[in-house]
Amino acid sequence: MRETLLILGASARAAAQSARRAGFAPVCGDLFADVDLRDGALVTAVADFPSGLEDVARRAPPGVWMYTGGLENHPVLVERIAATRPLLGNPASVLRRIRDPIQTSDTLRRAGLDVPECRVTAPELFPDGLGRPSHGWLHKGRRSSGGNQVHVWRATDPRATDPRATDPQAPGDRGYYFQQWIEGPSCGAVYVAARGEARLLGVTEQLLAGGDAGENRFRYAGSVGPLRLSPPVRATFEQIGQALAGAFGLIGLFGVDAIVAGERVWPVEVNPRYPASAEILDWASESSAVGRHMVACLEGELPAPAEPADDRWYGKRIHFARRDSVASPEFCEKLRLLNVGRSWPAVADIPAPATQFRTGQPVATVLAEGASREIVLQRLAAAQDELAELARVPPEDVRHEPAAQARRVPYRTQCDGSN
Repeated sequence: MRETLLILGASARAAAQSARRAGFAPVCGDLFADVDLRDGALVTAVADFPSGLEDVARRAPPGVWMYTGGLENHPVLVERIAATRPLLGNPASVLRRIRDPIQTSDTLRRAGLDVPECRVTAPELFPDGLGRPSHGWLHKGRRSSGGNQVHVWRATDPRATDPRATDPQAPGDRGYYFQQWIEGPSCGAVYVAARGEARLLGVTEQLLAGGDAGENRFRYAGSVGPLRLSPPVRATFEQIGQALAGAFGLIGLFGVDAIVAGERVWPVEVNPRYPASAEILDWASESSAVGRHMVACLEGELPAPAEPADDRWYGKRIHFARRDSVASPEFCEKLRLLNVGRSWPAVADIPAPATQFRTGQPVATVLAEGASREIVLQRLAAAQDELAELARVPPEDVRHEPAAQARRVPYRTQCDGSN
C-alpha cells in the first residue's frame, strides 16, 4: 500500500504527480482541484485560501505533509499545521528568516556573491539620490513571488507617499521593499538541501507574461530547459545554494530566482518549497523531485546529481484567457483527450466544467519538448493558440456568477510564485 503524502498549496498538481512517480499516494488541498489532479489524488478545493487548508489537514488521513507555492508566505499557518502532523520541508522559523529579502541579500553578499541592492526606504531611490534613474529599481511585495506585486519603481509612483509601503511589519500584502533592477534573462534554479548542504538539481529559463500584461508584466508564465550552463555559471549557482542552505538550515526542495547576465548570476528571490520549474527537470531527467525531497527530509541524504536523460529541451507555459469565457464540458474533455497515450501530458491544470475565466486569468498549462529551445517555444506558442481556439465562447454566452464562484487567479500569480 502506498504511503500517504498530504500536499497543500495554491496549486498541488505538479507536486502530486511527482509524488506519484516516487510511489506515494497524494492527498491534496489547493485552490482549484483541477481535473488532472483529481485523476491521481484525493483532492479538496479550498475557497478560503490559505486558512481553509488547515481544515483539509485536520480531515486528511494520518501521514506526513509538505507544501507548495503560497504557504512560504504564511509561516503562522505552516506552524499550526506542523503541530498536528510531521512536516517535510522548511519550518516556520526558517520561513521567517529566509523570506526576509534584506536578511537573504546580506547573507549572499557576505558569501562573496553578486546580489542586487535591496532597500526598505524610498526617498534615496530617486534619481538625485544614488545617481540612477528611477526605472533602475523594482518595487516588490514582501509576500510576493512569481512576479506578482513587482512593479517598475518611478519617482512619481503614488505608492511613494503610502506610509505602509515600506513597513516590514505591515499585514498582508502591504509590506514592500525596493530592489535594484538587473537586466538579463530570468532563470529558476532548483535545489534539494539537507544537513546544511545543498545539491543543484538544474536551472531553467523563466517565461514571463511580458509587456502585454501591464502591471503583471513580471509574473511567472512558465519554464523551459534544462539550461546548459557554462562551468563558471554552474559554480556560481552551486555557491548560491550552499550559502543559503548553510546560513538558514534549509531542508528539502527550494528554488532561487536569478538573473543571468553574461557569466554573472544575480539571485533575486528565494522560494523555500517545491518550485514549479521542478516539473521540467523531472521530465528531462526522468526522475521525481518530490522523491528526492522525501529522502532529504526523512534520511538527511542528498541525491547524486541528476543529468538530463537526453539532449532535448522541455517546456511549459501557462495559458492566460484572451477573453472572458467558460470551460464547457466539451472543452474539458478535448483537453483530456490531448493527453491520451502520452507518458507526459500535453496539457495540464485542466479546469473543471463550468469554470469561468476573466480575461488574463490562467486557463491551463501547455507542455512541449523538442530538439532545441526555439522549437519548444514554437510548440508552446502553437499549443496556446490551439487551446485558445478550443476555449472560444462568444462574450454574450458568458454568464458571470458571483465573484466567489468564478475561477480565481491562482495564488502563484498573485503573491506566490510558481517558480
